Amino acid sequence: TPINGVIGMHDLLLDTRLTPEQREYAETARVSAESLLGIISDILDFSKIEAGKMEIEDTGFRLEAVVQSAARIIEPRARRKGLAL
Repeated sequence: TPINGVIGMHDLLLDTRLTPEQREYAETARVSAESLLGIISDILDFSKIEAGKMEIEDTGFRLEAVVQSAARIIEPRARRKGLAL
C-alpha cells in the first residue's frame, strides 16, 4: 500500500545522518504513518465484523508501550501549543 511506502522511506531516511531534531521529526512521522496504517487496518477489521467474518484473537500487550507511542505522536503538537506531556 502507499502507506507502506511512506513507512519504508522513513526507515531509509532514519538510516542516514540526521541532526537530533531531524531524527525526532522523522521518527514522529514514521510512528504517525504506522498509526495511520493501524487505523486503516481497524477500518478493514470493522468491515469484517459487520460481515460476520472476524475472528477474535486474545493477545497480550504492554500498556506502557502503547501510551508512550501515543504520547510520541501528539508531543510535537502539544509542544507547539506550549504544553508538556
